[in-house]
Amino acid sequence: MQLAVIGVSHKQLSLEERGVFSFTDTKQLEFSGLLLNEGIEQCVILSTCNRSEVYVMYEQNIDFLKSLYLTYFNQPQSPCYFKKGEDALRHLLKVTCGLESMLVREDQILGQVKRALEFSKSMQLGGKEIYFLFQETINFVKKIKTKYVQPSLSLTHLAITELSERIELKDKKILICGAGEISRSFVPYLYKENTLIFANRTKANLNDLLETFPNIQIIPFENRKEILSNIDILISATSSPHIIFEAKDLDSFPICAVDLALPKDIDKKTVVPCIDLESLEERIHINNQLRTQDEQKILDAIEDMITHLSDKLDSIKNDYMIQSLQKKSLEVADQTYQLLARKLSLSKKDEYVLEKTLRAAFMQVMKEPIHFIKNGQIDDIAIIHKLFDIKEDIK
Repeated sequence: MQLAVIGVSHKQLSLEERGVFSFTDTKQLEFSGLLLNEGIEQCVILSTCNRSEVYVMYEQNIDFLKSLYLTYFNQPQSPCYFKKGEDALRHLLKVTCGLESMLVREDQILGQVKRALEFSKSMQLGGKEIYFLFQETINFVKKIKTKYVQPSLSLTHLAITELSERIELKDKKILICGAGEISRSFVPYLYKENTLIFANRTKANLNDLLETFPNIQIIPFENRKEILSNIDILISATSSPHIIFEAKDLDSFPICAVDLALPKDIDKKTVVPCIDLESLEERIHINNQLRTQDEQKILDAIEDMITHLSDKLDSIKNDYMIQSLQKKSLEVADQTYQLLARKLSLSKKDEYVLEKTLRAAFMQVMKEPIHFIKNGQIDDIAIIHKLFDIKEDIK
């Protein structure tokens, strides 16, 4: 099995154009269903404000993936990237390290990759190989961050810096919409000296935040517009597929806004000053010039990791074959035992000895094939299936 990735990012498309390719949870499930129809059983989808990517494991021809992805979003002529094999592994590692981010080596992408993996697991969209690659990538990036330390920096930090230059961040009422990582990431910056009000569809999603920051207020999401006249700052970073604040909702209120959602949460036609990814581009450019230290060392480490992951993928395939052979051996041993036990009058002790002896004998039969597999002398799953009449699919 090999890894492939199809996607778009800030390098190909503008903020507005990227919004078209955003995956909600529902769309992830829907697209994974389309992949299943094409015989692809393992996927992880990464959808952030900077990128929309579908990672899959494949054995057959995968060239259909580009057309499927672009057609799903009704954007057949849109530029995108499509990588396979080691190129896809390299891309995953660089993305998770933050080397492909708009803000180089930013901190939020690692958490976003973790959540993409967790969602795939919770919805059973993946399998052993793709989960292994993502988990190994996450572990690798944690070590990179420890080895090549740099000041913590994120889009949230830049947005707060920009916001503090426009308005004093003290004794302000601040409405924050959403319960995801970006929305939550504003809390440590603003909690101590301001009143924070969260609007989210599900209050339970904020219970853990309340344990650490008990003075946070929570209102129903549908009431978000009713309190706009009483707040000083609006921060929005939801996963909504459409605008949740229209221009007419904000234009009569003297507030400052931050919108880090994709697609945008706030109508860009509003006259209210609004900080978004586009307005942060200059700060991002300046910071990127300061954050490229150790980049070549990280790229070298990535190349070593690609070799490691490729080797481990081969061993996973071998593990499957060995497990299948062992399972087949025990099945035949148990069938033989049942046949003999019915025909012979045996004591409980003799039955126990017979069962253990048959299992050991049939496992011994598979000793040589397993030895050849472990040493790479047999690597064709189809041959193993034919020789030993293994019926089950290896997934």
